[in-house]
Amino acid sequence: MKKFKNALAILIMLSMMASFTGCISKEQTDSSDATQVTYQIGSPGKTEDFEFGVTGINSFDLTTEYGETFHCLLVSVTYTNLSEKEQDITKRNIEFYLDNEEIKSCEYRSEFEDFFDEGNLFNDNNVNPGRTKRGFIVYRIYKDYSKIDVVLNGITVSSTRDAVKPILPATPTPTETTQTTTEVTGNER
Repeated sequence: MKKFKNALAILIMLSMMASFTGCISKEQTDSSDATQVTYQIGSPGKTEDFEFGVTGINSFDLTTEYGETFHCLLVSVTYTNLSEKEQDITKRNIEFYLDNEEIKSCEYRSEFEDFFDEGNLFNDNNVNPGRTKRGFIVYRIYKDYSKIDVVLNGITVSSTRDAVKPILPATPTPTETTQTTTEVTGNER
């Protein structure tokens, strides 16, 4: 019985120590988050290895061939490799939040053609040392929001809904019709 009580006491002590250790690491995580700097649109954040920024956010609505309406945000981002090694950075590395809820990016659709070319997307190519990669990332939104956060490896770019500029699809220019007149003389039948 004495061995059982000793084993129980040791088990209780170990569980208390484990929970105490968890509290310490949580406090350390919270304090490191307090030193995180937030940037605004147009002001890139910088680390030793890279610089990341958002140069603009636009909104647009489109209707699919099936009549479904999409509400989208078009985020223009830049990434500069400041290290001496090639870096692998894709749109999947960039986190996007509306009012602290993460939204995933969407793939290019043919309906986007009126708003931008597929070649303008933030691509999946690696970034060589000293080079900058620019492009758009599209997010389909399903809810109203007030705050936007775009995050990459500790750099957060924040904005509000007021900074989002709507864009309209490109409208074709009207084609000019030219009239050709032929002079008819009395000799022609």
